[in-house]
Amino acid sequence: MKETAAFVCSHVCDATRPVLLVARAGAHWMYLCGDEHGPNEEYQVVGREHLIKRDKTLLESLDLEDQMEMERAVVGGQWERRGRTEE
Repeated sequence: MKETAAFVCSHVCDATRPVLLVARAGAHWMYLCGDEHGPNEEYQVVGREHLIKRDKTLLESLDLEDQMEMERAVVGGQWERRGRTEE
């Protein structure tokens, strides 16, 4: 099975913070902690399926439409979907 690539912040990559923000821009998926990051933050690319194995509630992100994002306050909390905002 082919993995879907996803960009993650350092906090999600090293599992020190959970995914609280998911964004999609075309074929690009981002799974982020939602916190602030320094100007030298380097995003990593991982297989989305690995993130889902870690947190099954991320299955809810699979139907996220292009140019949309979803955010929650805590793991297991309700996702709020909206149009993607540029940073």
